Amino acid sequence: MAILRIKEQEVYYSYLYIVVSYIVIKYLLEQFINLRQLDQLSVKQMPIHIEQTLGITQKQFKRSQRFYYDKLSFEMYTKSIKTAIEIIVILCGVMPFIWERTVTFFKMDPNSEFQRGLAYIFVEFIRLKLIDVPNNFYNTHVIEKRYDLSQISFALQFSDLVIESALWVVFVPILLYSYLYVAELGGDYFFIAMQFFVLFMAIVSSLVYPNYIQPLFNEFEELKETQLKQAISQLALRMNFPLEKILVMDGSKRSDHSNAYFFGMYSKRIVLYDTLINNLTNEEIVAVVAHELGHWKYKHPYIKLLFFCIKILITFYIFGFYRDSDVVFLSFGFNEKSIFIGSALFFSLFEPMNTLFQIFELHLSRFFEYQADIFASHHGLGIYLMSGLIKLFKQNSTNLMIDPIYQWYYNSHPSLFERLKYLNKLR
Repeated sequence: MAILRIKEQEVYYSYLYIVVSYIVIKYLLEQFINLRQLDQLSVKQMPIHIEQTLGITQKQFKRSQRFYYDKLSFEMYTKSIKTAIEIIVILCGVMPFIWERTVTFFKMDPNSEFQRGLAYIFVEFIRLKLIDVPNNFYNTHVIEKRYDLSQISFALQFSDLVIESALWVVFVPILLYSYLYVAELGGDYFFIAMQFFVLFMAIVSSLVYPNYIQPLFNEFEELKETQLKQAISQLALRMNFPLEKILVMDGSKRSDHSNAYFFGMYSKRIVLYDTLINNLTNEEIVAVVAHELGHWKYKHPYIKLLFFCIKILITFYIFGFYRDSDVVFLSFGFNEKSIFIGSALFFSLFEPMNTLFQIFELHLSRFFEYQADIFASHHGLGIYLMSGLIKLFKQNSTNLMIDPIYQWYYNSHPSLFERLKYLNKLR
């Protein structure tokens, strides 16, 4: 819809206070969960089951505990700052102030929702970067380097920031214009139009990102003809996995963390971090790849996409009841209404439901990890997957002491000991 002036009327700030109340409640809940996790990270003596399972020393255990204690403490501090700023922005009417200044300061066409929306996003982008960039640099170059877990240089991280900003300049105007066009074109059934639009963009991004964007940040080269390549190719052949290439990514230039994944709509490419190849045996790498292929075999990416589509449909269907409501706009201090501002306000109101969706997605993700472990185990690779996971957890200095509520609320993967226990049952 076009930008419409709202008639003056008595305003009750119920919607604004609902959003602020939820922000405060969520902040307190998450800080409570984080404090529970800090208690776990304060444990000084290594539990016997960790020593027996991982074979690490007391010194290694303390190092892991200190690292995650420092990391989580800093996250709690930054969360407090961000939450305080978010509340101030809402209560002090910063959002309608910026929206009005898109005309007076940026000299945008007052009737162009696209121009004003783009200026508004630009201001928000700068505001968020002023907070996030220093935090990210401190986390990477102070906390992680204190424990020798980060290899990235200042120059490389700055280069990443420049590339990200350039991509923002290229893609955000296209996405914003497309979103506003489809939302207005859809009329009363815009939620169905938005469903197809978001699905289309998800498919496009799955093709564009790994092939054109990620190579801007990392170098990829095809795995040389080795026993490892033969073993992975044979595994893919047995599983009827449509393998096109096996690529090696230079993940070591940023950190010591290891991973493996696949991408592609039809023919697939498997990507291995160079750190994975450097630290695991061939059998363990094949087991890790088998775990990833288990996600493909059980159609996990398609199930996640289906859930995403359902979530989008529900979200925009409910949005249809709010997008024309004068009261919603007025309660946040806006005297004009538009699809762009309506979307921003609605997603703030929808945050409680979105949190429930996220919790369900995390539960689903953990279930999928167990299924992928079963798949690897059924192909006789369970013992190698276990030894590979142990090596990866040692190498990545992974969190060893996890509070169960923290695990349930935040983590997309089961803990190491939960996975090892499950794999042992499958043997």
